[in-house]
Amino acid sequence: MITTLTATTTTEVVAQVLEQEGSSGSSRVLTLVISTSPEGLEEALCAAHGASLDHPCRVIAVVTPSVGTSSHSESHKTGTGAGGHEHTSSGGHLDAQVRVGHDAGAGETIVLFPWGEAAEHTDTLVVPFLLPDTPVVVWWPWRAPAAPAKDPLGLLATTRITNTPAQKDPAAALAALAPVSVRGDIDLAWTRITLWRAMVASTLDSAVRSGRLSSIQVAGEPRNSSIRLMETWLRLRLGVEVTRRDEPGARGIASITARTPEGDIVIARHDHERVTVTRPGWTGPQVVTMERREPIATLNEELRRLTPDLVYQEVLTAFGKDLSVPAAPQLGQIPAQPSR
Repeated sequence: MITTLTATTTTEVVAQVLEQEGSSGSSRVLTLVISTSPEGLEEALCAAHGASLDHPCRVIAVVTPSVGTSSHSESHKTGTGAGGHEHTSSGGHLDAQVRVGHDAGAGETIVLFPWGEAAEHTDTLVVPFLLPDTPVVVWWPWRAPAAPAKDPLGLLATTRITNTPAQKDPAAALAALAPVSVRGDIDLAWTRITLWRAMVASTLDSAVRSGRLSSIQVAGEPRNSSIRLMETWLRLRLGVEVTRRDEPGARGIASITARTPEGDIVIARHDHERVTVTRPGWTGPQVVTMERREPIATLNEELRRLTPDLVYQEVLTAFGKDLSVPAAPQLGQIPAQPSR
């Protein structure tokens, strides 16, 4: 059920939430704040509602103008908000939606449409809806602020999630985040390669321990931020030469090739659900199930953890410094399973 409130106040929205919440009675483990554009709202909520099935939460979506809109005020004068409400007041106001039941996943969803002056301090709009004594997570599914930890919404959070793969140039967006990232920041480019890191760790364990690994090549989508993080992680952990090969038309990581005296060990994406592992001396490749990760899965993983990812911080820092000299070999640093 979706209840629409136009030209409303936070007090009125809180009253509506309390009325709806009384019929649900479910406990919430966190508050998830989403900063998104009108065009990306429903897709972001779909991922959030899917993740909420494992992590019941209150979702607060703050809808900001799309890139190219000169100001909230202009949108306020010419656009429409929740329920098609016409914006005619020059001072600004707040429209909102309260979603529950099948329209909200395992928790209630509050969608805020601030206009004009009401959009200048989104943090003050969000504060009345934060659940007490629970973690606050802020997620930017599309465009992230220049410094998430210093953003007004980011200041409210213990965990701040960005999504550079959604940017026009993901690698450049990741590079911009590197110098301003702090504990509690995470990017879904890193979460996307959790299964890849586990696969690499288990596949290359023997070659790493015996010292037979000479170099690695990561191939895949050009300008992909997940590939940049994988490349840096491998270099830091193995201390061998790691190169990158762009494959136009590829999506994400296409293959990881590890060179040994006996021949190449190749982990390659076979299709959406599987990868193949080829080893020297084998008669054919081994097929392993490893689904391509979708937004619900990556968001779900971050909501499960909610603690600073120190490995990510280490890798992102090294990436930001454009590490050119391989670190000393750390053969015991690749566990059978990744730390995530």
